[in-house]
Amino acid sequence: MFRSTIIPYEDLSKELFFELIKLRIEIFVVEQKCYYQELDEEDQIALHVVGQKNGIVIAVGRVIPDVSKMQVSIGRIAVRNGFRNNGYARKMMDEILDYIGHNFKTYTIKLSAQVYLINFYNSFGFKEIGKVYLEDGIEHINMVKK
Repeated sequence: MFRSTIIPYEDLSKELFFELIKLRIEIFVVEQKCYYQELDEEDQIALHVVGQKNGIVIAVGRVIPDVSKMQVSIGRIAVRNGFRNNGYARKMMDEILDYIGHNFKTYTIKLSAQVYLINFYNSFGFKEIGKVYLEDGIEHINMVKK
């Protein structure tokens, strides 16, 4: 059974943090060939979304609240190859948006989406803002939900 949880950085075990970073590197750096420093300072202030099936980390994401701007950023949403197209990303997004709705309900929510995922994020009420841009050779667009 799939289960996702949202965990502040300081509450993550070393083992779980290792597994989620390992999966992010597997997907973003190796699979998508985006050669950049995957682990960054925002990981230390983020709420980490961990999706597990039968105790194995198969999906990840992070939520970064910015109190000074009254906005929340969602990013690093990814599902392990072999587990995609089973609704796991949708379940994680439902949980993320529910969490934000309870804890940051007046905040604007933003994300940077790969262009092929526009319809996926539209289905949650996100709207495109600005123009398509390249990030690591992949087309992205900024999206927002108020």
